[in-house]
Amino acid sequence: MSAILNKARELGREIAESVELSAMRNAQDNMMSDPLAQSIIQEFEEKQQVYHMLRSQGQQLTEEQKQEIEAFEEKMLSNDLIVQYFKTQQEFEKIIEAVNNIISEAITGESHGCECGTSSCCSSCGSGGHGHC
Repeated sequence: MSAILNKARELGREIAESVELSAMRNAQDNMMSDPLAQSIIQEFEEKQQVYHMLRSQGQQLTEEQKQEIEAFEEKMLSNDLIVQYFKTQQEFEKIIEAVNNIISEAITGESHGCECGTSSCCSSCGSGGHGHC
């Protein structure tokens, strides 16, 4: 059992030192140090909480509220720092997904391939999205 835990620690260290995690953290720092990006994110989170509460109470969002969400998403995507953070976050998540797929395949003995079906999905494992993660 200790061999498994040692490998997990080693994997954790490798992930912590990865280019993808470093890029995501840098992008997050840049985004959070920008007052405009910070205000956009804060406002988005506040609106998201309100809409989530409405949905959890069984209420449907009005067309006006849906349009407000879409407008806010556009506002977020017009901020380069926020967009850069989202991109680096997606790249990091691809690595984690590939790691999870490899572990799952090793445990089950079954090849599940890339769940996203794109060539960029498994770029981290070198399969090029050909189902060999």
